[in-house]
Amino acid sequence: MTNNQQPLQPAYPYASSGPSGNNTPYPNSYQDLNNGMAGMSLQQTPPTEQIALVGQSPLIQDLDRLIIPSNLPANLTATPSPNSQCPPVFKKCTLNAVPFSNALLKKSKLPLALILEPYLSDKWNKAEVPLIEDTIVSRCTRCKTYINPFVQFTQGAFKWLCNMCGLENDAPSEFDWDVVKQQQADRWQRAELNYGCVDFIAPAEYMMRPPQPPVYIFVLDTSFQAIQSGMINVAVDGIMNSLDSIPNEDGRTKVAFITADSAVAFYKLVGDEPEILVVGDLTDIYLPRAASDLVVNLTESRPLVDDLLTRMKTMYSQSVSPANCLGSALQAARKLLAPTGGKIVCFQVTLPTVGDGALKNTPSDQKSVMDSALLTPTSTYYKTFAAECTKSQVCADMFIFGSQFSDVATLNVIPRFTGGQTHYFPNFTADNQVDCEKLQQEVLALLSEKVGLEAVMRTRCSPGLICKSFYGNCTTRVPDIMALPNVPRDQSYCVEIGLEEDIQSNVVYFQTALLYTTCFGERRIRVFNLCLPVAKTMSEVFSGADQFAIARTLCHQGIDKAATSKLRDGRELLWKSTADICAAYGKEVAGSSSASNQLTMCRELCLLPLLMLSLLKTDTFNDSPTIPVDTRTQITLLLRTLPMNAWMNLVHSNFYALHSMPPQAGIVDSQTQNCTMPTRMNLTSEKLEPHGCYLIENGQRIFIWVGKAAVPPLCMDLLNVPNINEVKSGQVTELPKLKSSISQRVSAIIQHLRTHRNSTYYPTISIVREDGDPALRSWFLSLLIEDRHPTGPTSAGANQQQASSGMSYFQWLGFLRSKAQ
Repeated sequence: MTNNQQPLQPAYPYASSGPSGNNTPYPNSYQDLNNGMAGMSLQQTPPTEQIALVGQSPLIQDLDRLIIPSNLPANLTATPSPNSQCPPVFKKCTLNAVPFSNALLKKSKLPLALILEPYLSDKWNKAEVPLIEDTIVSRCTRCKTYINPFVQFTQGAFKWLCNMCGLENDAPSEFDWDVVKQQQADRWQRAELNYGCVDFIAPAEYMMRPPQPPVYIFVLDTSFQAIQSGMINVAVDGIMNSLDSIPNEDGRTKVAFITADSAVAFYKLVGDEPEILVVGDLTDIYLPRAASDLVVNLTESRPLVDDLLTRMKTMYSQSVSPANCLGSALQAARKLLAPTGGKIVCFQVTLPTVGDGALKNTPSDQKSVMDSALLTPTSTYYKTFAAECTKSQVCADMFIFGSQFSDVATLNVIPRFTGGQTHYFPNFTADNQVDCEKLQQEVLALLSEKVGLEAVMRTRCSPGLICKSFYGNCTTRVPDIMALPNVPRDQSYCVEIGLEEDIQSNVVYFQTALLYTTCFGERRIRVFNLCLPVAKTMSEVFSGADQFAIARTLCHQGIDKAATSKLRDGRELLWKSTADICAAYGKEVAGSSSASNQLTMCRELCLLPLLMLSLLKTDTFNDSPTIPVDTRTQITLLLRTLPMNAWMNLVHSNFYALHSMPPQAGIVDSQTQNCTMPTRMNLTSEKLEPHGCYLIENGQRIFIWVGKAAVPPLCMDLLNVPNINEVKSGQVTELPKLKSSISQRVSAIIQHLRTHRNSTYYPTISIVREDGDPALRSWFLSLLIEDRHPTGPTSAGANQQQASSGMSYFQWLGFLRSKAQ
């Protein structure tokens, strides 16, 4: 709906007025918009529109604003294909016009970086990647750049000119002759000359050994605390329910099981029934049987695997051992995986207390929150272990449970450097059905992922540009290789680019290559090509800015600063970077007087201050001393690894009015199965009405707010209770399934949010009655980031020396304006 149309009438008699907030509808996801750019032709960038930030609410409709493709010179590509650029769902740059000099880049105060999401799930990614099956891989003999749409052919098309270094290379004779069909071939139809992102089937020289099968080693904590929590039964059910979903099309997948308390237990899965083998020597763990007895083919040994998992539910019920030897169990798992590589999936309740990698049960650093570092591991053992895993192509995923301190920062070190994921369940108990459902859904999502295996990723740049920093769950090898034993389907990586010398050409190129093995044993090379114009002026730099990629890059820098120094320094990097960018735009583009009065920003960056305030209010950067250290750590891990779509959702929640939805909201398209979402609103309590019902979600949690004056028909039709006094605050596994229209439509919306998430994390549902549980009410209101929170300053933002996480959006703008002058 455009702004000059009349608002749709509410579909239900639960509201006295239509939806408040902006009435511009938006696509289902930020990523959908990026997907739509894949086939767009290049066009002239329109004149920059300036926005005065002070005095108006943030333009949240711009969260879905289409980024105009950069204007490139004509005849730049080998073919006239409209798909020569890599789709931005895979690779995007913070600046779509690259400054010609380091001086210009520094003056803009904007970061130059690439956001990479190389292996997105097929169900989210609508940009198909062509597969080149003939194993003809042509590369520059000097710089090793892969042939791509931006090369030029010379000498009667017998040579191709490398767009990266300018060297002439021989064109493969196979380009013009199909060896398989024994007939003439049209080279101009080849995918690598027409598509910015392609998959090559790798020839034999790209393989150090035969492609590894998918191998999963499950490590379960069987200490007394783990038994008491009920974790084992729920985790085992999750594994059993996932066995048919583990990638195993060719029947090569293997599995093994290890349990750990005061000793390490292996399970022989050969013969008539499972056999337990206990090793009590933790100082030099060894395998009690041949690996072939312990790591078995899932298809062939399925009856034994099912039998073992069924027995596991009861066989440890009498365990009273309070000890746990996680480090030794992980070493055992690595030894099992050393010949092939594979994935360790660990379920841990108790802090490891004996053997290698034992940890203390309280945080060792007693400094204040602001003076402490983020993600500080309390033991060096796990980083050393992660390095050993990377050499063996072993990845680890951690499911961490705990009632008190779980040291997530230390246990995450293994996923951090091996390409894995960490899932944290504070205060987990099997008595809580919400916890159980979340665990089982996340186990299913993780095990059913068709991950990439034994991978390396490298980014090449035009002369004058270098890769200087790398962010994400990987191990970086000098100078510019990212090693990934495991490439999850939905993780993001960031490569910061440096300018070593002035750029002499009018365009620059970035090529990223991911060498990986598919789950079905095929070695492939996925190549992403991006070409951007070179900017000579500051206005060109700003008009080509991607505020979402910029916010993501600054977030990475802030986390890195907070991890290597202290939280205070990470927070300062965020607010100073934002103020510096505002000052640079005001001085260099808009004129300083305009910037000082209304904090003017170009349309392309008008939401950057909002996103940076949102980051300061996340549990990662929040200055509140009451946030548990493990909770702060887990949100930090999400900010580091989530794909861009889910990252945006976590930073800026979606906020909807349910009582006044337009008629089409909550309706599922029978052909596409997409659900039409309600109108998104600004994140402020000004939108809350006493009789209203609202939904706010950030990809991790879904909150449904019921106003204290909600009418009985709404309570009955949505929650199956007669009036507001009967509404109970708290977590629920799902809403009641009722025949009312609003019940069916809200259920469809929640189902859409849960099934269309592009991460393995499963959002929980909480009902929040306005005058109910104060903790839930406070949690809901904390997501309304445009409001001043209780910890925020009572005076104007301009009077503050440091940024406060409790500032309102308008206080934050006042603070930025004072710092940008």
